[in-house]
Amino acid sequence: MKPVIPIRRKVLAFAVGVTFIHPAHAAWPVIDAAVVAAVSTVNASITALNASVTSLLYNIGTAINQNGQKTVSTIEAASKIQRDFATVQETNRRLEDARQRYDIPASICAESAAGGATEVMQSATSARTGLRPGGGAAISSSAIAGAINKPPVTQEADAARASHIHTKYCDTDDYAAYGGARACPAISPNMPGADKRFDTILDGAGPEAKRPDLTFSQEQSDVARMYIQNSVRRSVGPQLRKAEADTPAGIQYVGLMNQYNAIISAAAEPQEQRIADSQPNPATRALLADALTTPSANAYYRLIASPRAKVVGMMSMREFEMFEVGRRYANTDYQTDLQAMSGDNLLRELIRVVSLNNWIAMSLKNEIQKGNMIGGLTLASAARREFEPILHQKYQSVPGQSK
Repeated sequence: MKPVIPIRRKVLAFAVGVTFIHPAHAAWPVIDAAVVAAVSTVNASITALNASVTSLLYNIGTAINQNGQKTVSTIEAASKIQRDFATVQETNRRLEDARQRYDIPASICAESAAGGATEVMQSATSARTGLRPGGGAAISSSAIAGAINKPPVTQEADAARASHIHTKYCDTDDYAAYGGARACPAISPNMPGADKRFDTILDGAGPEAKRPDLTFSQEQSDVARMYIQNSVRRSVGPQLRKAEADTPAGIQYVGLMNQYNAIISAAAEPQEQRIADSQPNPATRALLADALTTPSANAYYRLIASPRAKVVGMMSMREFEMFEVGRRYANTDYQTDLQAMSGDNLLRELIRVVSLNNWIAMSLKNEIQKGNMIGGLTLASAARREFEPILHQKYQSVPGQSK
């Protein structure tokens, strides 16, 4: 009898056999589960990495956007500051331009002084007419007034009168020659030689080595007129009386005297005008009052003004012109005024200087013309001296003329 194998063993053996018969097919379920798990893990990691990268990129983008906004804001702020600065600069430029155009400089009063130059010149010209013999200009010395305003006397009487007047003006040369005589009792302490020196006309009479005076005192004007009397208007013959002037010879004498005086008038005019230009001129009073409110002009006035001008508050035309030129050219305080000028004010000052030069040039032109006219008279006198005897001789040789 065969032994009985238990059923349990059979089943187990079958299972083992089946396992070894299909080993590959039997492992698939276990491998799929592991792969799925690994893949799941990797996917999770990738997802987390993506999320992290996405977050990083977002943060980077956000930061870039924020920085961009900051940059734009900075640029806009800088542009606004630049625009504001440019606006302020333009405003300041316009204000400065307006100030330069319409600002009144501190020296404006001194500038306005030149506006009265015409009145000053006309006043000086009018004064010259009073300096002619019998013109009515004041003379403090009665002896000089008689010599100038009385009718001409003989040459001898005229010379004696000049000698008498000179006793007040003796100088060292006179005293060395005839000092102690009635003609020169002593050397004049104030105006030695004043009635015979040309600088009495140019700079005013006064002590030796005095500074020039551009505005004369009354005494300086008197002796300057006496110099003209001695140099130009000295007598060539006496004036006729009424009865003498009615005679035929007297009529000719008067005619010759008139012809002579016509020439003498031209000869004396430059000297008389010089004295007139040296008289205190009323037209300068208001102009100086305005000019002296300017510190630089006032300082120059105190430095150069003549004693006479300071006393009477007026300048002569000569001194006024010197003041107008000198307060620019020779005045250091004016340089301060000039440095403070710019723009239109500086341009206006340049125009004033050019105008002043033009005025002086015009005055020089007038003086040249005057000199030419006087030169013409000199030429005419020379022609008469040359041709008068020739013509007289030829006239005598014309038939029918008396010898």
